[in-house]
Amino acid sequence: MITQTTARYARRLFRTGRVLLLAIPVLLSSQTRADQVVTLVNGSKLEVQSYRMEGSRIVLSLTGGGELGISPQQVSGIVAGIPKVSPAPPEPPLSEPKSAVVPPAVSVPVVPEIRISPWDPEPGVRALIAEVSRAVGVNAKLVEALVEAESKFDPYAVSRRGAMGLMQLMPGTARQYQVKDVFDPRQNLEGGMRHLKFLLERYDNTALALAAYNAGEDVVDRYRGIPPYRETRGYVARILGRLKS
Repeated sequence: MITQTTARYARRLFRTGRVLLLAIPVLLSSQTRADQVVTLVNGSKLEVQSYRMEGSRIVLSLTGGGELGISPQQVSGIVAGIPKVSPAPPEPPLSEPKSAVVPPAVSVPVVPEIRISPWDPEPGVRALIAEVSRAVGVNAKLVEALVEAESKFDPYAVSRRGAMGLMQLMPGTARQYQVKDVFDPRQNLEGGMRHLKFLLERYDNTALALAAYNAGEDVVDRYRGIPPYRETRGYVARILGRLKS
């Protein structure tokens, strides 16, 4: 049976056939323009101030600050102008991680490449989580539950607040952990797990670490516990429930 994730990947691959045709007129120009809307092959949209080509990659200057380098194959189109939308309801604030102590980069042993199927990515992602979690030193089951809650095992997931990839890294988090391609499953998992490990060691409490991963360390510190946000409380309960099942 085809799952929703499978269908989403099927649509993305179906559009890939015309990705290059849509992107070529844009990418051949070395001139940058301000206020662009970038559409990814999975249907997600990113608002950027400008873009430029560096070698074989597109570098996007994000409206919230920072830059993101992606492959042209991940882009289906770039158009000028940012559509006006009604203000969204208030959501839990997301703060960038504090730059205090960053766990050192890990050396992942070279093993046969794990292939992630575009039609059904979950099995490959679970295998990659098992491998990377051993190297980083975090609980693989905890990471699986977190990835399911964050992206439903979709390596190309993008939230409306700009979080990207399997572990939904914000641009600042990706920079802090030297993640150069947030849509690369291995890089995203390693950066996200290193940040999760940092939070687990800081709070010495899984629930608080998960709350900080979702809402930010400043929010958890301010409330001296899990903040009273419905989204954050549901997020923590959902992941902990997965661990018990």
